[in-house]
Amino acid sequence: MGLGRAVLFGSLATIPGVLLSLVGWILSGSPEEWSTNLWLACYVPFFGCIAAGAMIGWRDERSPDLEV
Repeated sequence: MGLGRAVLFGSLATIPGVLLSLVGWILSGSPEEWSTNLWLACYVPFFGCIAAGAMIGWRDERSPDLEV
């Protein structure tokens, strides 16, 4: 269940990742030519959202207060 949920959340997190990358690209001046310093504006938000979604999906939802 954890792996399936992590994959699902990670794939659903691509939508805000794409939007944040687009905003970062626009805020960086929408350059016509790709340069190596654009990884911060385009790659970090995209893969960061995927990683955050996967971590949230992988997390165990059991509450420590309910353990017997």
